[in-house]
Amino acid sequence: MIEPLFVEYPDAEAMADSLAGHVALTLAEATEARDIAGMIVSGGSTPKALFQRLAKRKLDWEKICITLADDRWVDADHPASNEKLVHESLLVDYARKAPFISLKTPAKTAVEGAPDIQKRLMDFPWAADLVLLGMGEDGHTASLFPGAEALDAALSLEGPDLCLGLTPKILPKDAPFERMTLTLPALLDSARIILMLKGAGKRHVYDRAMAGTDIYEMPIRAILHQHEVPVEVHWAP
Repeated sequence: MIEPLFVEYPDAEAMADSLAGHVALTLAEATEARDIAGMIVSGGSTPKALFQRLAKRKLDWEKICITLADDRWVDADHPASNEKLVHESLLVDYARKAPFISLKTPAKTAVEGAPDIQKRLMDFPWAADLVLLGMGEDGHTASLFPGAEALDAALSLEGPDLCLGLTPKILPKDAPFERMTLTLPALLDSARIILMLKGAGKRHVYDRAMAGTDIYEMPIRAILHQHEVPVEVHWAP
């Protein structure tokens, strides 16, 4: 196992400021080296300040393809949509030129929509230059939820799928929706993973995850305990 690099900040604003420079440099180096770069991002409130700072960076955004680690199976204009957050917070200002691959189709369910999303993701420039993840209080990351029916397939390193439709065993009250998630092999097909955490509660969950090995109990362990991709954990109280 490659021990994750742990970086602590005095507050969330300092974390967003530092990561904006860090991520921008990574993307600039990638676009200088190749015709197109790839970044996978996550939704939620934690990365919003980072997105807003990144959008104001003068990068070759037309060369930076962006997609999501997961999304709720709702329309792109729904308040719970991660795509909506990305369009409003990241794909603005200079970053409005970045190509974006949506994880939503008109299909009724995520399971039915997965084959079309799989085809779309073939156009993403694998391996990703950067994956930005979050973590839930139950130890999930992306939409790899403990106890989900399709979790075994989503965590299988031998599986052929880049994405899967998945429903959390216990639906969060604030987002009781089916999900589309990238699988573990897709997330690990990357040069670097950044885990962004905020608050004392998330620090406690992270410590628990590092202390155990059962990836089905806490799927974030499949990211933290692997030895293929460098992981950075950035935390602010």
